[in-house]
Amino acid sequence: MPVTLAIAVSIALLFTLHALGPRVDPREPPLLKPRIPFIGHIVSMMRHQTQFHISLQRSTGRPIATLPMLAGKIYAVWDPYLIASGLRTKSLSTTPHLIDATPRATQVSKPAVDLINSPRGLQLFDHMILHVIPSSLKGGSLQTMTTTALADVASQLTSLAPPSSSSAPVVLPSAWLWIRHLLTAATTRALYGEGNNDNNPFATDPRAEPALWELERHLLQVALDMPGAGGRAGRRAREELVAALAPYYAARRDENAASGIVRARAAAIRDAGMSDNDIARLEIMLPFAALANTVPLLFWLFCHVFSRPDVVERARREVEGLVVTRKGSGGEEEVALQVTASAVEERCPLLISCYRETQRVIVHQVCTRNALEDTVLTDRIGRQYLLKKGGVVQMIIGTSHNMPEYWGDDVDEFKPERFLNYRDGSRKGEDSDDGPGSARAMRAAFQPFGGGIHLCPGRHFAFSEMMAVMATLLLGYEVEPLEGTEWKLPPFATRSVIDAVTKPAKHGEGLGVRIKRRPGWEGVRWRYES
Repeated sequence: MPVTLAIAVSIALLFTLHALGPRVDPREPPLLKPRIPFIGHIVSMMRHQTQFHISLQRSTGRPIATLPMLAGKIYAVWDPYLIASGLRTKSLSTTPHLIDATPRATQVSKPAVDLINSPRGLQLFDHMILHVIPSSLKGGSLQTMTTTALADVASQLTSLAPPSSSSAPVVLPSAWLWIRHLLTAATTRALYGEGNNDNNPFATDPRAEPALWELERHLLQVALDMPGAGGRAGRRAREELVAALAPYYAARRDENAASGIVRARAAAIRDAGMSDNDIARLEIMLPFAALANTVPLLFWLFCHVFSRPDVVERARREVEGLVVTRKGSGGEEEVALQVTASAVEERCPLLISCYRETQRVIVHQVCTRNALEDTVLTDRIGRQYLLKKGGVVQMIIGTSHNMPEYWGDDVDEFKPERFLNYRDGSRKGEDSDDGPGSARAMRAAFQPFGGGIHLCPGRHFAFSEMMAVMATLLLGYEVEPLEGTEWKLPPFATRSVIDAVTKPAKHGEGLGVRIKRRPGWEGVRWRYES
């Protein structure tokens, strides 16, 4: 057969198969075929990541769709009502994906892989998700973690421009790297060190922090065991992080000096029969989970507030209401700030509005689940969609946060005041209204922490850290861009399907800041009540 004829036949066959497509039950979500048969959606998703879903939803207006990929398909859920329904549904489970990805990402031993793939492994993952993690991040355990982290934040911010120093500004060449280190130090001390930071491997091993962030940078390539420079760099970083954590677990420091979540997780994994080295490998994901979302969220909140002088002035007046005590004299004072959620919500409405608007703009999480049985989702007007057993389901928070029909025509803008009346009514004070931009519509579409049994368990801890940093900087410091007088915020990096929060491109390259004490606050040391 001539080559040209063979090519023609192949193309004809390809488009015939494309026309036939995967079999779709009429009760399933409508089928959206790609322009390039079989691989079109895959190529677009790999290239554009989460933005693929946002763009596809906007161009089609669909609330949900079936996307054919090679010989299979995935269900893409875009509408916030359907997402909320899916997140509450126990038959849509993340456990199969965790069991599949964990051995590749962590490279645990063969006995550990066998255990993970056994019924006991399924029990371990479900026990972690449903019991260990939630119970370790509330009550006294959460309070101890928060107190430890905030003490570290206070120390770092006091030392940033020490009370005894001159009034010269501190130059930070990279706001991103500064915020990243500040939160890494405070959070890992709360996780591993508590009262004794000598037990914290991130404080004692210089490899740990850079290895964590290098692994985070290449986590998708590591999770998929991809070749290439990124995959190799990620795997090297993983091994360095394991080397930093292994002595901690081998010496059983997790049993005494650690936070409740570190103790409980390590105990559950040991009880399942895994070695200390395998615990270290599995637990490389814990600091990642604790920091990967909080760092970019605080960075963008910092950028959006301090780049707007009018917002700074208004928010600064608000946070004055968080001052509990101000003691001392002779040039040295201690100021205590109350950064509980109730206090900040009540006294700092604009700061909270900026916080929520930052979440809306940058939280793009893709919640991937496996349908353990035939599952029906119902939208707000009663339409039902069948998700068949064994199907892969992606629920995309990024589409909820970017739909004009919920947020209005200004959905692509950052609006500091958007959430001012989020709880008490719409921006126009008409709570009965459910149109675009109304409080009712926003409450339906705002899903920064996921939902259901997978509602982010660390959200209260992260909130306290972020509010402590923002309140302190607003109250006690002047923050200016390093270059010139105009703030030039970095562009977004690619919105990876493995991340939940959008990071700045190139580590926020080009955004440095100058920070100095405000007049009247030169001699202050900071403390927090949470």
